[in-house]
Amino acid sequence: MIVLRHLLAECVKLPLDLVPTAPVEEESPAQAARRLAADKESAITELCALLAHSGQVNNLTRLTRDMINRERKATTAIAPGVAIPHVRSMQMRSFVMGFARARDPGLPFASLDGDPTRLFFVLASPPWEDRTYLQLYRELSTLIQDEEVMAGLMAAQTVQDVFNAFRTLLLR
Repeated sequence: MIVLRHLLAECVKLPLDLVPTAPVEEESPAQAARRLAADKESAITELCALLAHSGQVNNLTRLTRDMINRERKATTAIAPGVAIPHVRSMQMRSFVMGFARARDPGLPFASLDGDPTRLFFVLASPPWEDRTYLQLYRELSTLIQDEEVMAGLMAAQTVQDVFNAFRTLLLR
């Protein structure tokens, strides 16, 4: 399983320290859209900072900008409660994966179903590491459909619990 080779313990965060910004009284649709976009960018900023713990980030500010620009093209919140923010950036020395879980009820992340997102699998690689990047993205697409793995990730209390949740697929 390629996920276990690339997920670094220092790039796992349970839970994320973010909470959604509360709407203001009589908030217009435009104000709500700006608030939700700001919340999403705050989440991306924290996820990129998580990747920086790997020591593989050249410039955190530029990586964050690259990730935000990638996310503006299309949302990466692709399944109920799950997002896979990802970017290929010159700011990465090598491929890095991180995992984070938001506190209940989750964070606004422009998901396709409109619900908050709780689980974040974040991927970043230099442009020349396409093969690893695509293999891992494909593997994650399969993992997020496995109810046992997802339940394990939702219940994880420690970094080791996260790794054990991924290992449940290997034990079958």
